[in-house]
Amino acid sequence: MEKKLSCSVSVHEEELEGKKIFVVEAAELSISDHGETLDDALNNLKSGIKLLLEVAPEKRELLEKEEPLMVTRLFL
Repeated sequence: MEKKLSCSVSVHEEELEGKKIFVVEAAELSISDHGETLDDALNNLKSGIKLLLEVAPEKRELLEKEEPLMVTRLFL
């Protein structure tokens, strides 16, 4: 059975040409995408990750971890 892949995703809102968009980033892979809705943004990111894994299959090992080492937010 193939290992499940997962990654931590950060989400934030931005304004683009007067419209709110959602920006999502998978830090483990240094890849991001966006969409008009959160679902669109996440689906776009999934598609981008799949494409990345096709051209760089060695990146799979970064997504085979059970859980991230740490997820936090720093306030400055």
